[in-house]
Amino acid sequence: MNHQQLDNYLRKFDHIEEIQIKTRKNVNDFDGRELLIESGSNIPRMQEEYFFNKGPVFINKHHRFADMPLHMHSFIEINYIYSGACKQIINGKEIVLTKGQVCMLDIDVPHSIPALGEGDILINIIMKKETFSASFMGRLGNAGIVSNFLANAVSKNQRHDHYILFHSQDNKNLQYIIKNIMCEFFDEQDYSLEMVQFYLPVMFTELMRVYQIDMNFELTRTAGKANIIELLHYIEENYHNCSLTSLAEKFNFNPNYLGNLLKERTGMTFLELVQMQKMVRASLLLKNTTKSIDDIAFDIGYESSSFFHRKFKQHFGCTPSQFRKKRNS
Repeated sequence: MNHQQLDNYLRKFDHIEEIQIKTRKNVNDFDGRELLIESGSNIPRMQEEYFFNKGPVFINKHHRFADMPLHMHSFIEINYIYSGACKQIINGKEIVLTKGQVCMLDIDVPHSIPALGEGDILINIIMKKETFSASFMGRLGNAGIVSNFLANAVSKNQRHDHYILFHSQDNKNLQYIIKNIMCEFFDEQDYSLEMVQFYLPVMFTELMRVYQIDMNFELTRTAGKANIIELLHYIEENYHNCSLTSLAEKFNFNPNYLGNLLKERTGMTFLELVQMQKMVRASLLLKNTTKSIDDIAFDIGYESSSFFHRKFKQHFGCTPSQFRKKRNS
C-alpha cells in the first residue's frame, strides 16, 4: 500500500459508516461487549482485550457520521487528524483538532466525539501503557536532561489534565511517518507489526520536537527572558562549572526565582539536574569508550571515585562496572 492507496482506503465508507450515514446512530463494533460499566462509575470503559489480539498496538479509522458517546479506556490513545477537523469533549472541555494535529489521551480520561463529516478523517492509534513507556521512555530517557525533561513531560502528562494537543500541522516528517505506520498496519506484510513498533519511537521523537516548540512559546510569553529548553541545554553543556547563580546571571533571572522555576517545570532542583546530567554523561562514556572508571569519574567532575560509585548506583541501581558489563555483553 502506498500513500495514494492509503488515501483511497481511508476515504472509502466502511460497513459501519454505511449504516451510520443512514441512521446517524453509533454502531458498536463489539455488540456492546467492550463498553462495561465499572463499579462506582457510570461512564462506559473500553477494555483492551478486544483490541490487542495482533499485538500491543492497534490502529483504526474512527467511524464517521454518528456521535461517539462519552467513554474512557484502559489504554493510551493517540488521535491523528488525517483530513478535515474533529471536535472532542475531554473532561468536559471542548477542543478542536485540525488536519495534521495530534491529541494524546492518558488512560481513563472521559471523552466524547461529535459526529464527523465525510471529509473528517480521524485515526486512532492505541497502545498499552507499558508499550507506550517502552517505545517512548525506554529509547529517550537517557539522552540528556533536555530529552529526559521532554519525554517525562509528554509521557507523564502532569500539567495537561491527562491529555496533550500537539500543534503538529506543519511537521512534514510526522505526517510522513504516521502515513507509513498506517500503510504497514492496514496492508499487513511480512514484518509489518515489527515495522510499526520500530516507527513508534521516531513518531514520539517528532512529537517531542512539536511539544518543545509549543512549550517554548508558552514560557517565552510568560517569563519574557528565556525558555526552559535553553536553560536545560546550557546546564547540559556547562554542568562542570555551572552554578545556579551563574545560570541566573547568564539568563537575567533572580537566582531564587530561577531555582523555583526549574523545580516547578522539571520536578528537580538545579543540583539534581546537574547530577542527572553527570550520570547521563557517565553512562555514555561507559558504553562508548574504554576509559577507566576512575578517569570517567574525574572527567564528569568527581574528585572522589568512591563518591561517584555511590551516586551512580543510586541513579542506575548498579555499579559502573556492572553497567558497563551489562551494556557491552
